[in-house]
Amino acid sequence: MLLRLIILVAVLLLIDLYGWRGLRSLFSLPRLRPYRKLVFRAYWIMDVAFIVFGITWAMIIRNSQWPDYVQYRNYFYITGAFVLIFLPKFTFLVFVILYDIQLLVLRLFRLLTEKTAFYKPFEKNGQRRFLPITGFILSVFMFGWVLYGVAWGRFNFKVEEVEVRIEGLPSSFEGYRLVHFSDTHLGSFARTRPVERGLRKIEELKPDAVMFSGDLVNNQAKEAKKFVPYFRSIQTPDGMFSVLGNHDMGDYRRWYTIEEKEANLLLLELLNEQMGFHLLRNEHAFITRGEDSLMVIGVDNWGLPPFSQYGDLEKALGEYRDFPLQVLISHDPSHWREEVIPDSNIRLTLSGHTHAMQFGFRTPFFKWSPSALIYPEWSGLYRENEQKLYVNRGFGFLGFPGRIGMPPEITLIVLRNAGS
Repeated sequence: MLLRLIILVAVLLLIDLYGWRGLRSLFSLPRLRPYRKLVFRAYWIMDVAFIVFGITWAMIIRNSQWPDYVQYRNYFYITGAFVLIFLPKFTFLVFVILYDIQLLVLRLFRLLTEKTAFYKPFEKNGQRRFLPITGFILSVFMFGWVLYGVAWGRFNFKVEEVEVRIEGLPSSFEGYRLVHFSDTHLGSFARTRPVERGLRKIEELKPDAVMFSGDLVNNQAKEAKKFVPYFRSIQTPDGMFSVLGNHDMGDYRRWYTIEEKEANLLLLELLNEQMGFHLLRNEHAFITRGEDSLMVIGVDNWGLPPFSQYGDLEKALGEYRDFPLQVLISHDPSHWREEVIPDSNIRLTLSGHTHAMQFGFRTPFFKWSPSALIYPEWSGLYRENEQKLYVNRGFGFLGFPGRIGMPPEITLIVLRNAGS
């Protein structure tokens, strides 16, 4: 542990020194020289402030009498401070490195050739320090963006409305309104008001049914207790359905006995019931409209290693494997490609888990998140022949107390007949 800390401090110091070198070079320009003292002081004060805050806050947490889950949540603020300070610095560093590479290439070219006409425009551009200036502007923007994500972005719930067309959808389910949300991570919320505001948005959508795809808590069931009344107030004609995610299973906390872990899981099941959820643990239920039914299937968490594989799709399907209209709730989107597509005819799967890494870029034409490097399906609607998957980017947050460019999501899915 100590060795890792020393390596981390050494790496951060190298980043700081390299960035400092680039900053000194940039603010040697005549137009920027009047601001150099202010910028230089801010650059190092941020480091000192982080070190003082991190050590002091960690000591307060360790010496507090707060419950385990409250201590766990408060460590997130150290992560938030780290990202706020070092992500902008890293952004600037990238452009400083690119600028140094540009200068190196130009100098090598000058040594190897006498054709100065080729490199002079680039050299002039290098002298103007276009890259470091761009990097500095972006780093200031990144600082503001992270600050917004921590202060407000994590509570800025967005409703995404999606039409899902299903071949042979019965007319009684045409226009069926299904709200899907995921990953509340209730232990991450110090106050109930943001959660209450998000749940009111669900109510305002007037859904026919609500489906929650897991990770109600971070580690312990008791994190959810104070939020029960707010969930309970959601009223829908066809009820609310939920499953357990990887964090719900209690695998990320040390339990002193097996009985203690089992008691935690039993409490979580009880809290799901008190909230108004029909918790599906490798089982199914039916929503009936007239003579037609929609089969809702729910499995415990199933993910690729190192994540647990408690889910049992075969057991959940039971004798209704070929039922014509099925919706599966499965926490981890990896399950869709690994088992759902090859082993079933399930038309729609609802997942979460990725959080869209709580960071990324979204435009009407383009979206990207570091999640895309890990999960082929990480946010939004995906299709493979007639089978569809929707991945919700999450209601809550974990680890980092913010959301940057990937706001918390409530999904309104409207079912349509593919032939209409």
